[in-house]
Amino acid sequence: MGLRRVLPLALLSCAMGLRQRARALAVRGGALRGGFAYGGQKKPVFYDMTHSNNAARVRLWLRLVDPSLSKQVDSTFITYDDLRSEEYGRLNPLRKVPALVRGDGGTVFESDVILKYLEDLYGNNEAMTPDTAEGRQVMNLFIRIHDIYISSPNCSADGFCHSQGAMYLSTKWHGARRGMDIATREAKIAEIFKQLTWLEANKVDGPCLCGEELTLADLTWMPTCVFMEFLLPRVFGWADPFGDASPFPRLAAWYRGLLERPAFAETRSEIWNYWVDMEQKGQFEPIVAEITAAPERKWTYP
Repeated sequence: MGLRRVLPLALLSCAMGLRQRARALAVRGGALRGGFAYGGQKKPVFYDMTHSNNAARVRLWLRLVDPSLSKQVDSTFITYDDLRSEEYGRLNPLRKVPALVRGDGGTVFESDVILKYLEDLYGNNEAMTPDTAEGRQVMNLFIRIHDIYISSPNCSADGFCHSQGAMYLSTKWHGARRGMDIATREAKIAEIFKQLTWLEANKVDGPCLCGEELTLADLTWMPTCVFMEFLLPRVFGWADPFGDASPFPRLAAWYRGLLERPAFAETRSEIWNYWVDMEQKGQFEPIVAEITAAPERKWTYP
């Protein structure tokens, strides 16, 4: 390629980079107001649910990346009734949270996609994404393990649920559409222990999952760990998975360290208080009765 062609391409690349950087800095600095984000577009709208671990990772990002950023994204908390509405079905055909409406009106669903879109749009892929290929690979693997083996049923048909659902879903409380048989529950509880064991062994040295700095992997796993902290001891007789007697000491130290940060402590409180309310309403009683009647099966780990 000749020098005459290389120089214009280099200048164009430089200009595009500077424009992207300026856009990110303008948003981070809180200079854009009046219901519009960059380029005169409307603000994105994020659809959240207080106790949703998958939505909470996006909520955490908005709280952590920069205080002014929350003013650039409108957040709306919805209910299970909203999920069933035709209006919400147009935003997320799976009728789950979270969902995001972009500033240009396009819709985005799946929490990891939303998170990486916001990281790209506002954080210039720098806020909570490692700066090396190896760091990004580790982060993405941690996220994928969580999303495939813990938080997703990988099928949207009735009768399928994620591994995490074994901790709190039952046919008696939720109906056949979201319930499961006892063998399935046992297998999914074993899967949770298996993946926590893997994460314990593969966590990078340092205060965060990938080392010294927060990444999207920390935001992904932490809200789900609140579920585990609340439900596994109460319903299945585990020791606190993140307490002093945890079989996962490296994860326990990581989790307790995150809770020293106000954004993580606030998010934990929101999720925890929801489960307190559901425990008082009796949501877990059918599961406790089910596993009490099947002592030959393994419910408590290790």
